[in-house]
Amino acid sequence: MRAILVLASAACQPQTEAKPVERPTAVPDTSGPAAQPAVVSPPSPAGARVAVTGVLVKRADHVEVCPGLRVDACAGIRVAGAVEDAWLSERGKISVWRLTGRYDGTTLALEGPAQPTQLTAEPEYRNTCPEYQSPTSGVNPTPRLSAAVAKLVREQGDRAAGEWWDRERQTMVIAVKGDDAELRKRVAKSAPGLRICVQGGARYTQTELERARATADRILGEHGVVWSGSGSDVTRNRIRYDAEVIDAATLEELKRETGEAVEVVAFVELLDRSLQELPVAAQRGDVVLLTEKTRSGARMEALGQFDVHYDTDQRCVYLKSADGERVLPVWPFGFWATSAPLKIYDYDDRVVAEEGQTLRLGGGQADAASVKGNACGAKTAWIGYPQPQHR
Repeated sequence: MRAILVLASAACQPQTEAKPVERPTAVPDTSGPAAQPAVVSPPSPAGARVAVTGVLVKRADHVEVCPGLRVDACAGIRVAGAVEDAWLSERGKISVWRLTGRYDGTTLALEGPAQPTQLTAEPEYRNTCPEYQSPTSGVNPTPRLSAAVAKLVREQGDRAAGEWWDRERQTMVIAVKGDDAELRKRVAKSAPGLRICVQGGARYTQTELERARATADRILGEHGVVWSGSGSDVTRNRIRYDAEVIDAATLEELKRETGEAVEVVAFVELLDRSLQELPVAAQRGDVVLLTEKTRSGARMEALGQFDVHYDTDQRCVYLKSADGERVLPVWPFGFWATSAPLKIYDYDDRVVAEEGQTLRLGGGQADAASVKGNACGAKTAWIGYPQPQHR
């Protein structure tokens, strides 16, 4: 099983479709040796053999692969080797590639040509009932239609595999496991005139998918896989996870325990090593920053404004709120810092904050006690991303 699988996009998800359940990014783990002044670690002679899936973007002096479909600034991986112009993405021209090579924690040394792949796909909301194929106007199902569908789903009990709204054809779809003949007859009798399409043959019921989710949560947790989100894909009858990195052993165990009920979309797939053997770049700068463990994922959207400070005694960065309270910052993946004077750099080595600067951070609040590491005297934490400064 490959880590990079096609997943359904939620961009046009109707209100009646089961929504993905997002899990917050795991709190950072900052345990380990103290930071040492360094620019970048020397590359390993071999590194780990990996497959990375994303978009290739040309920067000023290098090419990098970014997670998802991002072509703007990203916490990407530098690419070494021959990169064809046809592989490169830019705004208005985006293509996704699977790249195989050796990874040393900073750079991916290509072993061969990139392979075109697909990261996301539009869900197929179109119903399969011949009588409901004509497009019609409307936005959401009527209260009568929604109530009828809810009643039918309850009656199906453990056979129910999900329901969704085919908005273009104004039809509710009910998916069930097994034969659908009896339910079709019941719909014709109990809900005449309502556009309800019954689709049988689902492989997993909703109950079975939730059991698979619980099993996957356990397996991923035991193997140390950090995922930024998970949710039910009702049109494809699966549970989907978005992960930063995963290894072959974890994928094999997931396949063995959950079959096709679970799929993982990972930026990096380790092909010949365990997750614990993933190469990592050396600590940059001489200040330990708390950072997120994943490059991408669902983010909170509150906006906070703080002053940036450095505690010389504890050698840590903290924020000061308008009421004078200390707040622990959790920066995006790849950020680093130097002291004397304090400067915070992003993943592209641009200065985003300095000592005493007032900074606007998009994100959200968390309990500092839940963050493993030096809380720098703060009781609350702020997980966020620096916003552009207005002049």
